[in-house]
Amino acid sequence: MSSFRNCGVVFVALALAACQKSATEERNEAVNAQREATETAQQAATDRQKEVSQANQEAAKDIGVARRDAHERSLEAVENEIQRTSGAQAKANEEVTEANKAAANTRGEFAKDARKRLDKIDARSRELHQKFTKKSKDVPADAQTRLSQVDHESQSLRTDLTRLDTTATPQAIQDAQASMEKRLDAAEKTLDDID
Repeated sequence: MSSFRNCGVVFVALALAACQKSATEERNEAVNAQREATETAQQAATDRQKEVSQANQEAAKDIGVARRDAHERSLEAVENEIQRTSGAQAKANEEVTEANKAAANTRGEFAKDARKRLDKIDARSRELHQKFTKKSKDVPADAQTRLSQVDHESQSLRTDLTRLDTTATPQAIQDAQASMEKRLDAAEKTLDDID
């Protein structure tokens, strides 16, 4: 029995040694597994960083291309706007020039006609002054006063005619011409009434 006991002790010692070896192997395997896991994680992180870096580089290239395209389109749009604007401005300038020529012709014709009418008013006024001087008895009492007013209005209209070319807007010119027209009509009517 003692040998059986010795065998048992040897067997237990061998089993313990086997268990110890197995625990060491398991520890080594665990360390190896941990090392492999760490290496795999590091490799995955490196691969991920490479992919992110590559994606960022591609995105930067795409952004650069997009910026160049946007810049080129912006320049084209500005050039198009300049062409359209300058074309429209040239057309507007041409129309303004034509309108100014027409207005100048209209002002010139109006001034010419108004001066002729004023010359006739002044001539009639001189005739009436001479007539009233010769026939002082038959002259209505307010005739001389009204005739002096016509003379004063004629001088005033001549002054206003010289200012007509300096009036800024076409509407102001039209308004001034309409006013002068009424004043000329009134002066002519006054002379007709006095005569």
